[in-house]
Order: sequence, then structure tokens, then C-alpha cells
Amino acid sequence: MNRAAWMLMMPAALAVLVAAVWAFGGWQDPERWPIRWLEVEGQLERTTSAQVRAAVAAEARRGFFVVNVERARMAVEALPWVAFAAVSRQWPDALTISVVEHQPVARWNENALVSRRGDAFEVAGTAGMQGLVQLRGPEGRQADVFATWQALAGRLRPNGIEASVVTLDPRGAWTVTLESGWNLLLGREEIEQRLDRFLDVHARLARVQGIRRVDLRYPNGLAIGTGEDTAAGEPATEIAARGDASRSIGPERAPRTYARTDGNHG
Repeated sequence: MNRAAWMLMMPAALAVLVAAVWAFGGWQDPERWPIRWLEVEGQLERTTSAQVRAAVAAEARRGFFVVNVERARMAVEALPWVAFAAVSRQWPDALTISVVEHQPVARWNENALVSRRGDAFEVAGTAGMQGLVQLRGPEGRQADVFATWQALAGRLRPNGIEASVVTLDPRGAWTVTLESGWNLLLGREEIEQRLDRFLDVHARLARVQGIRRVDLRYPNGLAIGTGEDTAAGEPATEIAARGDASRSIGPERAPRTYARTDGNHG
């Protein structure tokens, strides 16, 4: 047999040799190469180590060399509170399972939670969880609403103000409900600039009694609603400050009252 033919046959011969060692050497035998230890790593608050071990137990019983670490990882990530997992072999008889949990910071529409990373996930029995911002919007827009909430919260929090609800309606208009109960109507355009306009006059507005909502959809002013909302969503009375809002609202100057002509501000 010439050298060229031998070189062509070598890969096949090696494959047969490996298969023979595998079959007769018992590498696939879980009794000869069992997994005896399941080491769980990570800061777990809502998932127990026992749940993680139970998730990989069936795969681990296949033995050290046969265990499919990818399937084991997927089994762990199927647990309700698990965001990410990694599974690796540790010679000679252990699996290490690293777990990262979801950290909920908001609620998305009716059933889902949103993690600190912006991922939506669902866990049964979480309807009563407190301290979560409510995010609302059309399906498929969860990432946009989360990103907008983060941007607006970055402006509100330095001023000691927290949002409790952020809503994107089907027309693309934004409304932010503050923990104080005020509804800020930001419209569809320049919402961060409009929020800054609100922050410029917030201290003065805080001295006005009974504010229910602040409409910031005017080009260079705002309107405040102080009465009960009507069925159409408009307040019973509105006070508008136009032009230099910071000078128009305050105890030294009586605000003027304007009748609304339509509700189609941008």
C-alpha cells in the first residue's frame, strides 16, 4: 500500500479506533463515570439550588462523558426566574451550574414582568408584587417603552420625582403618571424636551391645589387640569400657561383659563 492510500485511510482508521475505545472502554457507562456532584453558583433569591439541581438531574444521570451540557443549560433556563445559565463539566465527576436570575423592575401590560436588562418574562403568582413601575403599550413595543421609561426616569429622579406608569398609546403618544398622581401628557414628539419644560416649573406647579394632569403638548407652554376627568379623558377645567411658563404660573400672577378647542396636540 503506497503512502498516499495510507494517508487517505488514516482518518477512517482513527475513527474506528476511537469508537472501539468508547464502546469497550466504558466511557459512555454512567456507572463507571458517574456525575456525583452538582455545584450551583450565583446569587439566588427566587430560585433554589434544589430546583436547579432537579432541572439537570435527568441529563446528569447519563454520566460524565455523555451528559449534554447544552440540554442541561436549556433545562435550567426554563425555570421561571432564571435569565441565563451556564453548565460545564468539572473533572472527574461534577457539573458546575452558574445561574443569573431576572431582577424585575417593571410590569409590562397585564401579565409580564420586565427585568433590569429590559427583558420581558412571565412568572405565575406575581400579580401582587409591589414597587414595580407599570409599562403599557402595543404588543411588540416593549423594548421601546422600556428604553423611554429609562430615559425619562433619568430626568425625573434627580429632581426627586418618580414615575409609576408609562404609557404608549396606539397612536404613538406618551403619558407618564407620577407617584404624586399627576398625569403628564407628552404627545408624540420631543417628549424629553417637553418633560424638561415640566421640570422647569414643577416647583411652582406644586403650589397649585388639585392638579390631576399636565398637558405639555403645546409648542411653548403647558396646561393643567384640576377637575375630575370626563368620559372622553379631558379634565373638567384647565389652566394654561403660554409663553414663558416659569413666569406665568405662581402666586404673584393669576393664571389665565383657556377653553380647549381640540385634543389633537402632537
